[in-house]
Amino acid sequence: MRIKKYVARSMREALLQIKEELGEDAIILKSRKLPRKVFSLGAQEEVEVTAAVDESSRPESFKPLQMNNTGVYSRPRTSNIIDLDQPGAPEVKPWRPQGMRVSSVPLRETQVIPAVSDDKEQINEIKENINELRTLIKGVLEKNAENEKKDNGYSGGLAVLHKRLIDAEVKPEIADKLINRLKGIEISHSDVLLESRFTNLITECFPVAGPLKLKKSGPVVVAFVGPTGSGKTTTLAKLAAHCCVNKGKKVSIITADTYRIAAIEQIRTFADIVKVGLQVVFSSEEIPAALRECAGDDLVFVDTAGRSKRNTENMEELKSLIDTLHPDEVHLVLSATTKDSDLLDMVKRYKNVNINRLLFTKLDETVKVGSIFNLVSEVKIPVSYFTFGQSVPDDIELARPAGFVARLWEDNNK
Repeated sequence: MRIKKYVARSMREALLQIKEELGEDAIILKSRKLPRKVFSLGAQEEVEVTAAVDESSRPESFKPLQMNNTGVYSRPRTSNIIDLDQPGAPEVKPWRPQGMRVSSVPLRETQVIPAVSDDKEQINEIKENINELRTLIKGVLEKNAENEKKDNGYSGGLAVLHKRLIDAEVKPEIADKLINRLKGIEISHSDVLLESRFTNLITECFPVAGPLKLKKSGPVVVAFVGPTGSGKTTTLAKLAAHCCVNKGKKVSIITADTYRIAAIEQIRTFADIVKVGLQVVFSSEEIPAALRECAGDDLVFVDTAGRSKRNTENMEELKSLIDTLHPDEVHLVLSATTKDSDLLDMVKRYKNVNINRLLFTKLDETVKVGSIFNLVSEVKIPVSYFTFGQSVPDDIELARPAGFVARLWEDNNK
């Protein structure tokens, strides 16, 4: 049994390879589609086919030549000798190669007419086969191009980019705007140019805030707001630990999250571990005193209680706290697992507390990040950080357009 794997651009092409090498007796054992390369704009899908042929079942005359003890190559002899003179013996016809002609003169007992090659006829036959193959390939390419245009109105690298955006759950209207802005670029010979220009477009549509910026005098006050369960406290702890332990800055924490059971003890334990100051406030009236305690610090991180965006009273309390705090940065913390419509609604309801940063958590819990791009490209509020796990101070990264493009494609081709 001979087994071999074949990789081709289509099942038809793989079958032609198998037939040519293993013959018509070959059988297909297994086939599968191979994944595309992540950043190859012109990559096509490939198939892998495993085929086999039982060489032991071939006629003796087709078995490979073997060297005997005299140094001469020959095929193994068979003991099943047929007497052609016996009644019922099979009719034996002279063998001739494909494309060769044999004289129609009747064979005598010892007369064998050798095959005669007609070179001109063979050349014409080869030309016909080549032309037929060209026509077949041209038809396949034209059909693929028609299907691409039928699906999204684009072709080539633009069609590939558009499909990837849709697969990443970017809204069709947003994907169309991006691709239409690339139409004027000469991309016929450079997929690298297309991808570079696309990354630049993402940068324009995906503003980022950059790292935290210290002030010459007084602490930078950074507040975290957002719905319950979005990951505000964990994110605050990551940034506080990073600034204190890794950057050597003086950090304090003010917590107004007095609604959750054991929330104060949780943040107090963290503050003791990383050696940062902690102030607990129960109302906006206590904010000025807490800020005075932190006057000598470089950074003050403020944790707020999770609020239901539909609870008007809670949102008014939060607004009063932020107005008294006068923070330099207000980060709206949102989970990447939230659907598009809810993300947009949250931004609209939290705008009254003057949010100027978006921070996305739980990227490790979703395989599609198109919803993040949908929101940011619409509201135009810069993104500060991404988090993707519970480890403190790790599992957090500064938001960058190029890094986000990589995440946009990351799980899109698995």
